Amino acid sequence: MKHILVVNGLEAPLLRQFGCDCDRCTDPAPQANTSISLISLNGTGATERHVLFDVGMAVTDNLFRSPHLTGRKARLDWLVLTHWHPDHVNDLNRLLVSYHLNRKRRDEKPTPVPLWCRRGTADWLQAEHSYEWIEFLQPHISEENHPPGVVLPPLPVALPGVTITPVTVSHFGADRCVADRQTTRYSCAAFVVETAVTKAVLLWDLDNQNEWIVSPQTPEQKTAVDLLSHADYLFIDTAFWRSKNHKRTTHPGFGNVQRYARALSPRQTMLVHLSGHPDGRDNPGWGWGNGRWQQEAQTVWVNQKLPGCVRVPHIGQEFELRIED
Repeated sequence: MKHILVVNGLEAPLLRQFGCDCDRCTDPAPQANTSISLISLNGTGATERHVLFDVGMAVTDNLFRSPHLTGRKARLDWLVLTHWHPDHVNDLNRLLVSYHLNRKRRDEKPTPVPLWCRRGTADWLQAEHSYEWIEFLQPHISEENHPPGVVLPPLPVALPGVTITPVTVSHFGADRCVADRQTTRYSCAAFVVETAVTKAVLLWDLDNQNEWIVSPQTPEQKTAVDLLSHADYLFIDTAFWRSKNHKRTTHPGFGNVQRYARALSPRQTMLVHLSGHPDGRDNPGWGWGNGRWQQEAQTVWVNQKLPGCVRVPHIGQEFELRIED
């Protein structure tokens, strides 16, 4: 059995912006919201399991293009959501309905797709995506409201040799109770995907106030940092180039990313959730495509002597989770 992570998308919510003429918006290369697939292949290279992390805009298009999921190879064994924001669930209807219909056409019995999410996200999905929730999903809900920096029980995903463990993070744009939209209801999770010899950390979305990553204060936070540390691959939210530590922002800037990387010491840091607009016109970061993001980040990485290396992955790129040395 071979396990791989495949990048389905790495862009921030709006992808290109209508009416914008910056380099990023005029680049014809495919874009999609941040998403990764965990795919298990048997000895002949056939796809045996598929766990999908987030299903935002254009993610389904890239699943259609995947050599591991095209045509009759298509399967969806689990859907795992970091949180409920539109750029992480926008393609939910398209994916689930098309998968359901094509299984019926092949005279296969359609069954609900197992879903994992936190209770805060479940409440929003039931309110905003009730049709998909009722018709196509089999929810497995983490019934808690633990604060940032708490390790949650591993997901009940039956993958030989692979463990998927959620860790709570704060993302204040998402940490709202659906009932009054004011009460704090922690809804977001990062994930540690590991085998006996390989570890990948999926650390998106989060705000810039997750200081427990840099300076854990409680035993729970120290346990969470230990779990996140020394990953082979750290996929991390990078919404801004400029640091904005003087105020709370919905996503971390590249300054936060540097601090997190120094604290967690990954071998490879992968920048995701990228955009070319939040920093503002005429500022560094404005209009940058992914190639420019990588170039600028690598220069800083070397100058600051940060651990490992940094790069921007591309759609369709694969990362193997080795199960033995």
